[in-house]
Amino acid sequence: MAVVTSVAGGGRGLLIAAALTAGLATFGVVALLAWRGGLLPDRFVLVGIGCGYALSALSTFLLLRADPWQTPRIFTWLSGTTYGRTFPDVAWVAAALVLAAPLLWALSRHLDLVAVDEDTPRILGMRLERTRLGLLALAAALAAVSVVAVGVVGFVGLIAPHLARALVGARHGRIIPVAMLLGGLLVCVADLLGRSLIAPSQLPAGLMIALVGAPYFVWLLRRSRG
Repeated sequence: MAVVTSVAGGGRGLLIAAALTAGLATFGVVALLAWRGGLLPDRFVLVGIGCGYALSALSTFLLLRADPWQTPRIFTWLSGTTYGRTFPDVAWVAAALVLAAPLLWALSRHLDLVAVDEDTPRILGMRLERTRLGLLALAAALAAVSVVAVGVVGFVGLIAPHLARALVGARHGRIIPVAMLLGGLLVCVADLLGRSLIAPSQLPAGLMIALVGAPYFVWLLRRSRG
């Protein structure tokens, strides 16, 4: 948003560089604020939510002072959309996945151990905090690249892994590829529904997924509590 609202003619390369820099910097701030003798997931999530609200306020400020002609473009991007996207937009995401997917696959056993508890990885000799920081930094970089391509489609990251776990079990060697396929399928289905339900008007894919994902997430929370 800072690039779009402040830099005239900022190209795709500048957008991706700014997104990666800001995404990793935000991750670093969240990790630093959440660190207290270690990086506990619950504390990390809560600090992340707080930083998210702060950055939402900054985004609103940038939106209010932006060129009015840029406002529809920014709103559409914040809603998450595939409208007007071309192959160069996809190419950056594909390149990031080609680099990251083998690395994630190689670290699948580490993910299995991290998901067990806090003690088992340490007993087996894993440097838990270093591993967790590396995995989260990789996730932040992938999220930044994907947001540049299609905007904010946040609920995919909540729905797809839970569906994958329900389908193939708890082994991350199986969860990762299935979650990637399910995430892509969800975006395609949401985009199709958003283009057809109220045609000729359109709903962005991010809003469509949120409409379906929010009730599913509430149901999932109720089920886990039970």
